[in-house]
Amino acid sequence: MSPSSPEPRDLLLVDDHPIILVAVKALVESKMPGYRLHCAQTQADGLEIAERVKPSLAVVDMVLPDGDGLELIRRLKDISPACRVLVFSMQSELRYGPRALKAGASGYLMKGDRVAALFDALQMIEAGRVYCSPALTDEMMRSWSKNPAAGIETLSDREFQVFRLMGEGHSTKEISKLLEISTKTVDSHRENMK
Repeated sequence: MSPSSPEPRDLLLVDDHPIILVAVKALVESKMPGYRLHCAQTQADGLEIAERVKPSLAVVDMVLPDGDGLELIRRLKDISPACRVLVFSMQSELRYGPRALKAGASGYLMKGDRVAALFDALQMIEAGRVYCSPALTDEMMRSWSKNPAAGIETLSDREFQVFRLMGEGHSTKEISKLLEISTKTVDSHRENMK
């Protein structure tokens, strides 16, 4: 690297699917020179890397074997406040997108989207803008214009986590263990959701 070359920036990829890590890494290396890439398959490893390198850009999945994507986004922003986070997930953008943005993400992209959309989204958030698909933008605008007083939108993030795990068929005890909260707290969240 010549003395006039800018210092490379750090980009963190967190996804539990190795093929996704390889594909995103290849795209970034070919289209976005100037980034040092760091890959992790768990939330714990991603946070350890983030503590060490303070990434300026991160691409994260919403569901990881050892944690929740919303919590990962918040913790990444605590570690590196200037980090721009793109969620790249198979989870419904209409359900998770607004929550991810509220947690501090700069964009949300579905894994089923076209490959070029990933590069577009990364360029957009790298420039300090927010990336949302037209469908997510429309849904958020409709939701905000209606300002619903009830429904899934009104659940706290923790209630939403419990709701999601209930929907996946987990028992109270399993949810308690996964979220590291007491079974009484899980039951309390269930009651609040009713």
